[in-house]
Amino acid sequence: MPRGRKPALTLEEQLQKITEEIDDLKANIKELEKAKEDLEEQIRLNRLSELDDLITESGLSFEEVKELLNREQDE
Repeated sequence: MPRGRKPALTLEEQLQKITEEIDDLKANIKELEKAKEDLEEQIRLNRLSELDDLITESGLSFEEVKELLNREQDE
């Protein structure tokens, strides 16, 4: 049994539909940007944790490592 054609949308209905699609996409972008920020923060915290582990394993204090890094920058 053939399907009937969808009735053509009026210009106002088309505008409403597109406006709703834009709003949905904007909301999706906001969610993705938030997820991106969360992942970047997790990566940053993981890197800091790894750095802290390296400092602890080296037997140096935070201040000693900081001093070493500052000396390298001055050279």
